[in-house]
Amino acid sequence: MCGRFTLTRQNRRDLAQLLGVAEDDLRDYRPRYNIAPTDQHFIVTSKYERRTARAATWGLVNSWATDNSRASQCINARGETLEKRRAFREAFLKRRCVVPADGFYEWRGPKTQREPVWIHPADGGILLFAGLYES
Repeated sequence: MCGRFTLTRQNRRDLAQLLGVAEDDLRDYRPRYNIAPTDQHFIVTSKYERRTARAATWGLVNSWATDNSRASQCINARGETLEKRRAFREAFLKRRCVVPADGFYEWRGPKTQREPVWIHPADGGILLFAGLYES
């Protein structure tokens, strides 16, 4: 998974409709071109077929953590170890979400001259990353 992603949609109403959430859920939305670990973004959750967009910070801080210092290290989980790793187990079982994006960056080239490559749907569509969250 990526370390940086984007959500560049200009029209909040269209984005809300596309995600199936209330436009008011996105009242603080603004296009973002470089969302990094520990940045504010939002997630979409669902309860009884009702979707809600809610503010979130990228990086899982477990309920048992004493502070949020490891949040930037806990940004990606492997599907094959989700149920085994203490950091992700409970959230995987009880708190799943999607993270809206329209592209992400991967890096290419030698370590001293890395260049970002923006990977995105050719049709301008939305990506929904699988996510976990803690309250």
